[in-house]
Amino acid sequence: MNFKEFKNFHLEKINSKIQQIFDEQLSDVDKEFEYLISEAKSFTLRPGKRIRPLLFILGFEAYKEKSVISNEDLYLIAASLEIMHAFLLIHDDIMDRATLRRGKPTLHVILNEKYSKIVNNEKIGEDLSIILGDLLMFYVLKTLSKIKIPNLSQFLDSFSECYIKTAYGQLLDSLNSSRKEYPSKNTSFKIAELKTAYYSFYFPFYLGYLISNSNKKGEEEKIKNAFIPAGIAFQIRDDIVSTFDEKSGKTLTSDLQEGKFTSLIDLGNFGEDFYNLLKKKNKSDEELNILLDNIKSSGVLEKAIEKMNVLFEKSIANIDSLSISDEHKFLLKDFIKSLR
Repeated sequence: MNFKEFKNFHLEKINSKIQQIFDEQLSDVDKEFEYLISEAKSFTLRPGKRIRPLLFILGFEAYKEKSVISNEDLYLIAASLEIMHAFLLIHDDIMDRATLRRGKPTLHVILNEKYSKIVNNEKIGEDLSIILGDLLMFYVLKTLSKIKIPNLSQFLDSFSECYIKTAYGQLLDSLNSSRKEYPSKNTSFKIAELKTAYYSFYFPFYLGYLISNSNKKGEEEKIKNAFIPAGIAFQIRDDIVSTFDEKSGKTLTSDLQEGKFTSLIDLGNFGEDFYNLLKKKNKSDEELNILLDNIKSSGVLEKAIEKMNVLFEKSIANIDSLSISDEHKFLLKDFIKSLR
């Protein structure tokens, strides 16, 4: 089995549990809220990579020695991780003033369109989306409270640490976007480690390991070494795609409009004029195109691809140290190769 086959085997079951969690809430909610929750449900179920729930299941399957949790509960936890992802994406889109997510309008844009006709509040979509994002987090906590999770105390500690690190990454991201002074070199990679590597790669797999009831000495560090480089590499890849690929489902200049200190900026040697324009508020289309042209002609794309590939290879090499079967090592390596 390769990773694509692994994904296809589990995907429908993960999506089914996402739907179940939302439908349970919709069955007992005031009519006035049905549309809002249904839109949050549709947003969560938009086609995506489902990296986090899949890595969670793979982490469990790679280390389990006997059945310690039912398939029903395993998929509920996996679905919960994807709902938590939607919670963060909703808030992230508001902070980034993004208009597209996975090729469709962001949730706050959809809600603004509907409710600006009803309420005299120009940011009603943002206000409602913040609350809906918070609601999703509590839907998850309510779901997890009903499951008999092995190593519950450790699970909740690591589950919380995952989102604490992600929040620290977001704080660092916000503090270095449109910063008046040029941020320190390698700041983008620290942000990527906290916001992407820990959140999307290490913790989902490690949480699966935790509930497997396996207890292998030094395994936590080995898992970290196997996933953190790939997570940073994936963020570099995302920066490249978001800036150069018109089929990315995002606006190519959205990061530049926000003045984000991405890996493409971090790896470049741009002059003062470039950075003064990058940190400027409300850039015109012409100014955004100037920034984009500078990045394209700087040679930074080649640097980013080289760094990305080195990090991916480091993760692939470190997978061999994990105390799992060759079959599961192959799946993980195939997963990382598929990210490219």
